[in-house]
Amino acid sequence: MANILDYLQWRGDIPFYADPFNEIDALILSQFGYVPLDGIVPADFSRAITVENAYKRYSPERIPESVRFISFEQDNQLFRLMAESERFKNILLTGYVNMIDTSEEVQFSAVTCTLGDDTRFISFRGTDGSVVGWKEDFSIAYLQQTPGQLYSVGYINENFSQTSPPLRIGGHSKGGNLAIYASAFADEALRSRIMEVYSFDGPGFREEITDSAEYADVSEKVRCFVPESSVVGMLLNNSLPQTIVKSSVNGIMQHLAYNWELLRNRFVCADELSKSGDLINKTITGWLDDFSDEERRVFTDTLFAVLEAPEKDTLKEILKGKWSAYSSMFKAMRKLSPEQQTVLKDAVKKIAKSGKNAIMPDKEKPPAITMKNAET
Repeated sequence: MANILDYLQWRGDIPFYADPFNEIDALILSQFGYVPLDGIVPADFSRAITVENAYKRYSPERIPESVRFISFEQDNQLFRLMAESERFKNILLTGYVNMIDTSEEVQFSAVTCTLGDDTRFISFRGTDGSVVGWKEDFSIAYLQQTPGQLYSVGYINENFSQTSPPLRIGGHSKGGNLAIYASAFADEALRSRIMEVYSFDGPGFREEITDSAEYADVSEKVRCFVPESSVVGMLLNNSLPQTIVKSSVNGIMQHLAYNWELLRNRFVCADELSKSGDLINKTITGWLDDFSDEERRVFTDTLFAVLEAPEKDTLKEILKGKWSAYSSMFKAMRKLSPEQQTVLKDAVKKIAKSGKNAIMPDKEKPPAITMKNAET
């Protein structure tokens, strides 16, 4: 089945005036946000560069191995096909921001795309491979506002309050969460110019957010898409209708946008989550319900104290380091206080319990297996 790369090859010659902006275009621009554009796309909104010219200046071999995302090779193909297509090559790129701040525990990146009809698409990057980025994702579960969410609102307000073009805002993974949050809590006058908001398998929000008037005000403009076995998109509360997209793979790799199936200019959809997706949804929901905000915070701090022990900036470096990295992590675990060790153990037990309950509710549990009845 076709994916977004096929779409660019088959329909990239069709300009926007012949076939208006659609959900596949939104996913492409959201995924494009993962491309490292440092030194290519200006941060200053008074200057811009076309996709075609940006690709001419792009050298993937110069990108450090440690910061390449899992989709790096496919992102390079995406960039090339966009630069070669009539539909995307003349899009103007500006306002590029890419920051990782370990002290603030924030990973934030955004780029603004100006289409031929003078509308803007603001693409917020999802979680990169940095340990800081993953820790910030976990913090969504216990913070009313994450640093990345605050930066997303600031990006919108600072750069678009004094201008008048219509806006589309989107992102994949955490980028989808930022797109919704920024749209909801941007300046009121600016919110009226937002045409559509796209979240592609983005995590949800705490109830304080989903119950707010600001969230309700923007909800009708939001379009949420998740794969059949969604994991990230099942985190926390969304309360918005979700379009379930068929995927060409199984399991966690469904999160990658390149595995989403499409036909012409629309996704191929499913009626409901797969059995595994439904199980994951119930497991995550049960796990989070069992944790207080303080328990979630302590668990996150404890977990990442272990992950940060190898002194590597990215999860990819940790995995590449293998035994040396694992050795540092095991040593860090042994150095945890008894209270911290208890937190990790309790968390694992609660996750296991949530998964077990998702498979078999209490009323359906069979009798406990003992050595005596096991022999029979």
